[in-house]
Amino acid sequence: MKKVIILAVLTLVGQTSWASNHKQIRDFQTSRFISTGGAGVASILSTEAAILNPAASAFFDGSSFSYQSYRTTLQKKHDLRDTTPDKFPGNNQNQGIFLSDHSGPVKGGVAYLQQDENNFERQRMVLHGAAPMGTDSALGVSYNYVRDQLPRKFSKRNQVHHMATIGTTHIIDEDTILGIVVLDPTRTIRGSERAIAGFQYNIADRFMIIGDIGAQYTKDVSKKYLWRAAVQLNIFSDFFFRAGQFYDNVTEFKGTGWGASWIGPRFGVEFAQKFSEQFGRDGYIYENEKLVDTSLSLILKF
Repeated sequence: MKKVIILAVLTLVGQTSWASNHKQIRDFQTSRFISTGGAGVASILSTEAAILNPAASAFFDGSSFSYQSYRTTLQKKHDLRDTTPDKFPGNNQNQGIFLSDHSGPVKGGVAYLQQDENNFERQRMVLHGAAPMGTDSALGVSYNYVRDQLPRKFSKRNQVHHMATIGTTHIIDEDTILGIVVLDPTRTIRGSERAIAGFQYNIADRFMIIGDIGAQYTKDVSKKYLWRAAVQLNIFSDFFFRAGQFYDNVTEFKGTGWGASWIGPRFGVEFAQKFSEQFGRDGYIYENEKLVDTSLSLILKF
């Protein structure tokens, strides 16, 4: 009888978490962000400007194309998953196509993202642009068309949202960069609003530290906060190694990431892994289970 009660409680918890705030659809992550645990609000990145801080686009010239893909698997699967309806699907695939153009006075790009996680599907189209504010600062804005498809048990399976992101980047000197981003300020997707500040600092010629701190500003920030910290080592002229850690009290995930990349003058390849565990009462990941995101991406500059 005791086992039956436990199974029933776990099943109800899983169903409740699925219906609340789409927590089963996590934010799309590039290989770079998977390796740093998501840190990078202040980083000057072309591809990642579409999904985090659009202001970064203002500091680039030329154009680029990127294909990002990662798959999510489950590590240390709990024994109860074999005896409950709460199965973990094996088709958790995420991919994105990013195209950036930095040749005009307003620099930016477009992106198409497709996610399939825990039987929830999301399609997202992004249009972003940035313009300089002086020689060392920039302001960027992105528009996101988001379409979610929920599993068959939901009555309203298709949902459409229009989300905006506003960000700014300021270069203090050749070693220090600051950034601020506000995600979904109009609160079109319930619980997605964030305000995040970040920094990037070059300690030495080949060693960099990256950090973000933020909160869901519509809630008690002492309870709904997040932080991310990472390091980057430039081993050779074109080869980079990164490692990061994160704690997100909004989505109730914590974990670590690592990755390596080779970025040449025209072509780049990145590989990364992130290990996430969920805490709190609204989770759909059982105790001691871990989500493993494995990513591979290609970058073309022209």
